[in-house]
Order: sequence, then structure tokens, then C-alpha cells
Amino acid sequence: MNKVVRHKTFISYHHRNEQPEKDKIIYNFGGEDFIDTSVHEGDIDTTLPEDSIMRKIRDKYLKDSTVTLVIVGEETAQRPFINSEIQASLWGNRPNGLLAVVTDDLYNKIYDDGTCSGLNCNCKVRNPRNHSYYLPELVYKNRDIARNKDISTCPCHYNNSQVYCSLTKFSTFINDPDKYINEAFDKRVGLNYKIAKRLSANTPKIQRNSLSSLAGSSFR
Repeated sequence: MNKVVRHKTFISYHHRNEQPEKDKIIYNFGGEDFIDTSVHEGDIDTTLPEDSIMRKIRDKYLKDSTVTLVIVGEETAQRPFINSEIQASLWGNRPNGLLAVVTDDLYNKIYDDGTCSGLNCNCKVRNPRNHSYYLPELVYKNRDIARNKDISTCPCHYNNSQVYCSLTKFSTFINDPDKYINEAFDKRVGLNYKIAKRLSANTPKIQRNSLSSLAGSSFR
């Protein structure tokens, strides 16, 4: 199979649950264009200031990546290192493009088919449910259409081009990864978005006060 990915892409994922999806990406498309060097427990001093932690992740792990691909499964939003990897990839003046690839099983849990609630509009739409629970915080925030569009008339009508973080299911992505990675990169170049870059205080992340309540758990 010919290589199709054009932009250096960092893969952030929960090793215990989404390893098969990550392995399939690497097996199908090779590893040259993908960065697979995740942060693990003990790699970074959790007492460092936030700026220092972000800089270390960008310099050592994200390297020269320009797109961050987050494989989203049922427990991804609660993984401290994934949340910090996403934050680091958006940090500063040259943020990575951001792409969420949701496992097929979870995708079918977080979307329902519905009808538009807008005035004089009965078209079919895809209704999200439990997004704030299942999606990592900065994926969720960067899919909030209210950040980039006036939704006073019809909040149902928007697509991936109108939010900074695109989202698709794994089986769709794996059929045409070049399309989705290129789209994420193009958003990074344009930067015509109000990007959410900072995690909330109560979100699991790489900092001592965040990790203390999770002692003994599997961070990846």
C-alpha cells in the first residue's frame, strides 16, 4: 500500500484499551509519518510549573509534529497523560491541528439520529449525547460550535470545517486518513478559530495535585 499521510502526526491514545486501533494505523500506513512516543508515569516531574511541563512534552515527545490525532475510547477522557498531551499540542503560537478519531463502538453510543430543532427546519441531523463525559476536555471544547459561529438561529447545522477539532469514527478514518489529517493541518495554518488551550483545574493531567487522587491507577 502506498504511503498516504503527508504531515507528521502525533498519536495520543489509551494504551490498555485502544492499542489495536493504533497498531492498525501503523500497520496499514507505516510509522514514518506517525510519532508514537507517549508520555508515561515518571517521565516528567509533576511538580514543575505548567509552562515547563508543556514545553517538555512538546520538545521531547511531540517533536516536529504538526497534527495531533487522539484515538477516543470510553476511558480516554480520564487519562491524565492524554489530556496533557493534547494541551501541549495546542500550547503556544503554533498549535498542532487536532483530530479526534472515535472507536466505532463508542461512536454509536455518543450519537443519535435526530431532527433539526431550528425554526422551520425538519432535516435529519446527528445529535451528540454524553460528549462532555466521553470526549477529552480540549477535544470537547474545540468542537463547541458556539466558539466560532452565531448559533442563535439554528445550532444543529454545522460541520467539521467550522470547529477546530474534527471528529470521525475509526472505520471512516482508516479508509482515508490522508483526508482527515490534511484537513486538521489546514486548520492549523489558517488559525481562523478561537482555540481552547487550557485544561480545567479538576481535569486529570500531569501535575501533582491532579495525579494524587489517582494514585495506583494505570495512567496510560
